[in-house]
Amino acid sequence: MALNYDYDESSETWPFFLLTVLLMAVLPLTLLQLRALFSSDSDSNNSSSAEESELSSLSKKYTPPATADFAAKFQHKGTSVLLSLRSLLCLVGWLAIAFLVQRISASGISGSMSGAGAFDPYEILGISSSASDRDIKSAYRKLSLKFHPDKLPKDLTEAAKTAMEEAFVQISKAYEALTDEAVKENYLKYGHPDGPQTTSHGIALPSLLIDSRASLVLVVLYIASFVVILPYFVAQWWNRSKMYTRGGLHVKTAARFASCLVNYKPSQVVTVDMIVHWLSRAEEFRILFPGHEPLYFENLLQDYLHGRDSGSAKENEARLRCVAKCHTLLHGMLEVCCGFRNLEIAIATLDTFKCIVQGVPMSRDAQIMQLPNVDAAAFHEGKVDDICTLGKLFTYDNDKIGKILGIKDADKLKDTLDVAAAIPHLQLLRADFVVPGEEYVTPLSTPYIAIKVLVRSAMHRVIPTDKFPAEMLAEPQDFEHMKNPFASMEKQPVLPTSYAPRFPVPRRNAWMCLLALQKDVRILQTPYKLERLSLANMHNHLDKRTVAKLGPDFDPHQWEVASIRMPLGQQAPQEVGAVHMRVVIKATDYFGADLDLTMTMDVREPPRVDEVRDDIYADDSDDGDDSEADGESDDEDSDEEYTDIDTDTDAED
Repeated sequence: MALNYDYDESSETWPFFLLTVLLMAVLPLTLLQLRALFSSDSDSNNSSSAEESELSSLSKKYTPPATADFAAKFQHKGTSVLLSLRSLLCLVGWLAIAFLVQRISASGISGSMSGAGAFDPYEILGISSSASDRDIKSAYRKLSLKFHPDKLPKDLTEAAKTAMEEAFVQISKAYEALTDEAVKENYLKYGHPDGPQTTSHGIALPSLLIDSRASLVLVVLYIASFVVILPYFVAQWWNRSKMYTRGGLHVKTAARFASCLVNYKPSQVVTVDMIVHWLSRAEEFRILFPGHEPLYFENLLQDYLHGRDSGSAKENEARLRCVAKCHTLLHGMLEVCCGFRNLEIAIATLDTFKCIVQGVPMSRDAQIMQLPNVDAAAFHEGKVDDICTLGKLFTYDNDKIGKILGIKDADKLKDTLDVAAAIPHLQLLRADFVVPGEEYVTPLSTPYIAIKVLVRSAMHRVIPTDKFPAEMLAEPQDFEHMKNPFASMEKQPVLPTSYAPRFPVPRRNAWMCLLALQKDVRILQTPYKLERLSLANMHNHLDKRTVAKLGPDFDPHQWEVASIRMPLGQQAPQEVGAVHMRVVIKATDYFGADLDLTMTMDVREPPRVDEVRDDIYADDSDDGDDSEADGESDDEDSDEEYTDIDTDTDAED
């Protein structure tokens, strides 16, 4: 079979090549964009809509004008998934694909290519593939009367005459392919009665590129693509991957944070000011504002925390840009602290996180100062009963709270109380080390921490743990839960937008869960970030000022008990005994929403095989006795037995 390779001078082949290349690029990009779009919609649907709208509106209402202008100016344009560069590229790509498909369809290239070299004698003779020899001869005779050169009209043009003669040649070949054995063998073997045909392959390059005048341009583009452009992008990617850590922290910043921790002396008092001093050495600040020293950035951050003016509009804008960077820097510092296993500095880092988000300095009154409309001078001058927490504040009526906080306007007081009541607090109900499928922790097992908490408002009365039945505080025992205990946490709604009017970027609250050994207060593993938690209890009505005591009509099932499950990065100890651990759960955005508890992992020996066997036999014996007794008992005894069970249940409640 002869082969022939030709350039696509008629521009018939290269649209297919270009269409394939575009589909390879546009299709994955479109799938990524759709995934981002649906995941964004899923997060927004899973979030608590009531809390979302309430806190968002209040945060926007009390955002300073300078911060709002900064957010409108510097916030990423790609925040919307639809209005992004990727969406534009997808749109342009699909428009180009549609143009190529239309071009291919209009030019009939697909049909001509698919039909090139195809010989169908039945189609040429106009008969079906099941036609008999008699039908074949009849069809051939009729077509011969029409297309035979001796039967053609004399008034035909030369072109029409040539076409009729070529058609008769095809008719003759079709007839021979169905009647002559030798010709039929060629047709069945090679697909053509004449035997093997010449195959032509077109090189998918447009005619412009095969022109001798374009050869120099083609060579230059080829060299530029593989010698300049491709190495440049690879070098840029490599530099970025080497310049920043996986968490987005600059490697120089990470090295400076590590140096601060190496040089830290245990005798030093860890404060928020010390963390701010360390933050000022970040390389990200120097990249934003080259030529400035760390002291300049430290002063900007301190001005922000204390609500001071930095001197000019330019300095105030620079301050907000530095504050917006602190989110990544503080997360990076927390990772470095966990690498050094320093719990004290990790806690101070999270306290600094709250201060940066709320724009207030660290103090005993930080829970009060994070609220809007609070007159700090009036609050400190008229301070009564040492009020430092939101829970203590809600022991007074609204009018008294307005006097304490120095708020005279009723609408402003309502906004303040709404924010205070919307800040979620965690009440500990139960904490256990759990091994799936086991009753207790055994040596070298893989437990996880299961913490049952009640998410409530500071306005709510504290509900004693004994008000909740045991089944509400127990871990599920179904197979799906034991297979993956953490899957149910992913089904919880995303935490709503935080009230943070001074922070220049919209934020969502989260809880960072730290685990440390109690004996040396050293962090055991990387922090677990809790971003999904139901806040359904926040809308329950249990104001401590109106509900003096929980009565017998209290229904615990109207309250949702949340589960915080932390995976352990290591196995249980090999030795039997008690291991004391400290769990610190700190909010990133709010003061007063933290939880600090001590847990004991009681490692016990697994039951021996003979004990397990005895238990099994004992259970079988008991089952046999029970079955005999059940067979001898009558219906009245059965009814009495069920009555006893109900009575026992009531007694336990």
